[in-house]
Amino acid sequence: MGRKGKINVKAKGLKGSLIRYQTTEKLHSKLKQKHEHLQKKEKSIKNSGGSKNGKKPLKSKFIPFDKDSTLLLIGEGDFSYARSIIEEEYIMPENLIVTSFEKDLEQLVNKYPTTGDDNYKFLLSVGTKVFFNVDATNLIKSLNLSERTPWAKLLGREWDLKPLNNIMFNFPHGGYKIKDQLRNIMMHQNLVFKYFINCQQLLSLVNKSVSAKSNRCMAGYDLERESERRTARNIILALFSGEPYDSWEIKRLARKAGLRLERSNKFEWENYPRYHHRRTNGENDTTKPAAERDARIYIFEEFIEDEESQS
Repeated sequence: MGRKGKINVKAKGLKGSLIRYQTTEKLHSKLKQKHEHLQKKEKSIKNSGGSKNGKKPLKSKFIPFDKDSTLLLIGEGDFSYARSIIEEEYIMPENLIVTSFEKDLEQLVNKYPTTGDDNYKFLLSVGTKVFFNVDATNLIKSLNLSERTPWAKLLGREWDLKPLNNIMFNFPHGGYKIKDQLRNIMMHQNLVFKYFINCQQLLSLVNKSVSAKSNRCMAGYDLERESERRTARNIILALFSGEPYDSWEIKRLARKAGLRLERSNKFEWENYPRYHHRRTNGENDTTKPAAERDARIYIFEEFIEDEESQS
């Protein structure tokens, strides 16, 4: 006879069968409880973003250009976006070119009295090039560029061998003050389409000149990109979501201009803490604070074959 309190699983007869059944059931119950506990733990980890300590992983930032690339900003209002991407170290200041539609600094300061001058001085202090009176629909002419007046003459010798990788226009708006909604949409479609066309013309002019100089420096042999026959050139646009902006149909306009959408993503305002989207006609914010409005960044691209691969 077994000791008191100890289950004799070897007992014979009906009693033994009952004891063995109860023991098996208890074992199954324990295994089931353990399995359910593990499932709950895995579910908890999954819901917390895959982190064992329950903390959500940091969300990766979507920045539409590489830090070591070159960038031309079109239609910068008070220069706060340009300043923000430098301070956040998204781009090197010497690789950034900033343009304003305003005629000169005086006009800019009159329109943006509390931020314009300070941001302008900051850009100059870090070595960023700034140009006024630049029209998004007539880039080459308003930048005074030509084959005889090359990119490096405008920007300096340090740009002799620098290609132009990206052109970006944030929240284009013509300030037309047209009440007719359909006409207003058509005017802005024309603005965006001309921006696309002018970007392609500028990218072609600048990079053709840079490529020619690079090949001369290397006696026709490109050490870094000898095997690379196609060069990506990005045309970037940030736009609010909803009407009337959706009716601009920028993807259709891009296709018409010979571009394709490489990718798009939500415009995350918190990525640019210094940036303040301003009205076209002054420093006041838009009707609804920009940070509360949904917006997207669109990256369009064209691929231009190198001249060597075409011959």
